[in-house]
Amino acid sequence: MFELLNEGQMAALIGGMGGILLGLAARMGRFCTLGAIEDYLYANSQTRLRMWGLSIGVAMFAVFAMMGTDLFDPTRTGYLTMYWNPLYSIIGGVMFGYGMALSGNCGYGALARLGGGDLRSFVIVLVAGISAFVVMSGPLATVRVMIFPVNEITDQAVPSIAYLLADSLPVSAPVIGMTIAVIITVITFVGDDFHHEHKAIFWSIVVGIAIASGWAGTQWIADNGFASPDIRSHTFVAPVGDTIIYAMNG
Repeated sequence: MFELLNEGQMAALIGGMGGILLGLAARMGRFCTLGAIEDYLYANSQTRLRMWGLSIGVAMFAVFAMMGTDLFDPTRTGYLTMYWNPLYSIIGGVMFGYGMALSGNCGYGALARLGGGDLRSFVIVLVAGISAFVVMSGPLATVRVMIFPVNEITDQAVPSIAYLLADSLPVSAPVIGMTIAVIITVITFVGDDFHHEHKAIFWSIVVGIAIASGWAGTQWIADNGFASPDIRSHTFVAPVGDTIIYAMNG
């Protein structure tokens, strides 16, 4: 395969295929972060919120199953090589949620609508991408690191619930992760008529598979290619900034 495509092209192909699945889920399955919250608060509907639960359960089960079969090593990802500080996630989540409410869309939904020709979403994506790049690699990067320092892990502890539980239980991290995934999936179907929402269930599973495919694909490239690209899956803010830079510089 690498005789026809290099590592970067393979990563783009794998990401593009997963992106198509995610875009279809957003457009045809109405999978949306802001929409799920709005439906729950204003329409008294839990369907789209439960779609998130099911997609998380599917993605988790698939990823931990790949861990158990040595197809994926999460300790090589950026998420488990740095110490996790919940304050960072809380502040980032509040800022993202507030911006999402003001703009009327999240990064994922804006990209999906942009694909359908929505110029308002084009502005949202453009501003979000530039803002992300300014904070990550631009003038505000120094301020970000000063306020939110990033510390690499220096001991054997892995900042993962599954790994922490595996240290004190006679079961492996993949088994614990798959068990948690099953529990999340079961809770998703409890106390509501979600099991009748066949369309929502289908697209939730598609989202979970798409996320897992990102991890599996980049891991495969890192294991079999000459270069060693970052092992990652789909995100919807930082890659937009990277794309803008690539579009300008080639």
